[in-house]
Amino acid sequence: MDSWSGPGESGEIDSRPLPELLVSWRRRVDRSDLPEAADAFARERPGAGLSRSAVARLTGVTEDWYGSLERGEDTDCSEDFLDRLSTALRLNHTERTTLYLRTTGQPPTSAAIPQAEAAVEMDELLQRFIDNQSHPACVADVAWNVIGHNQQMRDWFPWAAHQGNIMRWALLSPDAREQLVNWREDWARAYVGQIRHARSHYRKNEALRRLKRDLLSRSSDVRDMWHRREVREHGDGSIRKLRLPYHQGREIVVHIVALRPMRSDRLRVFVLMEDPPSVIGG
Repeated sequence: MDSWSGPGESGEIDSRPLPELLVSWRRRVDRSDLPEAADAFARERPGAGLSRSAVARLTGVTEDWYGSLERGEDTDCSEDFLDRLSTALRLNHTERTTLYLRTTGQPPTSAAIPQAEAAVEMDELLQRFIDNQSHPACVADVAWNVIGHNQQMRDWFPWAAHQGNIMRWALLSPDAREQLVNWREDWARAYVGQIRHARSHYRKNEALRRLKRDLLSRSSDVRDMWHRREVREHGDGSIRKLRLPYHQGREIVVHIVALRPMRSDRLRVFVLMEDPPSVIGG
């Protein structure tokens, strides 16, 4: 049986409220269709369907945050999160369109990207690790989709709370051009070079392919940088400047620390270590 089949295959948009749809969709999921996510079901009771906790783990959000979506509360959802949710719930095309329309008011712009495999590796131990950092920290997959973050990260970058994408914010958001000091030379060119490097190493990764396509189609600046053909492996050890609302517009210096868990090639940990004022003024 096609694991993506289910109600809504006729092409008609389901008229039921979103909370009712979400509960129905997760309860019908056959766990055998998600062998890569077996760890998410380790503490689940026997039976069909997914619990809220399992869906949260598969999509890289907290159970409380996902629960608020099922309760019909006003929750800001990014396209990357909605794609991960579509994958985890095995939604067909019509159901995914329904999900987008109910949450964003717009239909999806591209095909769903399987991110459940990376999101499920964002376990409690790794979350505790970033929670224990005194600096902003987040975990992302190879396409820079944020699947975990600590409170400091949310304080500095509120968009991270909505499971955003680092590159889309940095390269497309007008706020980023103001908050990332010397945006073009220090941040944007480096990020475009990192995307080129990642595309050469993960040629079959659909999320990276879509990321590149979206960035180039939406920004002439990114297209110009892409045609430079610069390649950057990563940003580990880079020193950059920020001017964030969190710091009341005060310019700060950060060291970017990039880590990769030895148990996974699909996760990246980023920590922004702020220099103390004495170093900045030195």
